[in-house]
Amino acid sequence: MGTHKSRLTLVATTLFAGMLIQGGMGPTVQPIPQAFSVPAGGEHSTFKVAGDSITAAGSNTVAAGHVGEASWVNFVNDPETPTELIWTGGWALGGAQSGDMASALRNGSADSLVILAGTNDLAHGNGQERIAKNLARIANIVKAPVVLISSVPPRDDAAEATVAYNEFLVQLAGERGWRFVDAAAGLRSDANTFLPGLSDDGIHPNAAGAQILGNAIGQALTATPMSELADNTGLEPLS
Repeated sequence: MGTHKSRLTLVATTLFAGMLIQGGMGPTVQPIPQAFSVPAGGEHSTFKVAGDSITAAGSNTVAAGHVGEASWVNFVNDPETPTELIWTGGWALGGAQSGDMASALRNGSADSLVILAGTNDLAHGNGQERIAKNLARIANIVKAPVVLISSVPPRDDAAEATVAYNEFLVQLAGERGWRFVDAAAGLRSDANTFLPGLSDDGIHPNAAGAQILGNAIGQALTATPMSELADNTGLEPLS
């Protein structure tokens, strides 16, 4: 009986604590957005993602709707305004190259597709032609009227290569009719490395860096009129 009463007390205490938090009497924690939870009613726009560790931020289950705390996905919406952007899935994994994304991403649709890819391609010496074909494959998998290509964040040990790659993305987006956003601009120093305090390893944004990246991507998504629909007719898949 004593054990039974203790369990009842524990349950009651837990429920009461939850009521206090929900009622504004306890600490509030900014929840990590989970994919696939599209609210009923209201104006909103959906987006899917294709990326690597910068998007996954330590999560191995992005395809199941989970990102890590230091993912830019957490910061696309302005916390002071009603939620406009709803994340509805996609694929991202640490170490992924553009070809991995094209192979693992599953068919779907959304108002926008956000692609943040290339850091690992650079590390493996993949050429621009192959990356371009992989990005086109990704754009074909997800049927989205707007394809948004983001610049990749700085890499302190490969600053010049990262700058050249982002310039390539600008050109590719123009050729494909995709939209490009230099979301990493706020992370970048004059030397094209990370600004102090925005990365812990010179490769990945930390939570502060992810907030800057996510804010920029969110602004780009909400600032794009749906009348400016992108042409996401890509190339044939690689053999």
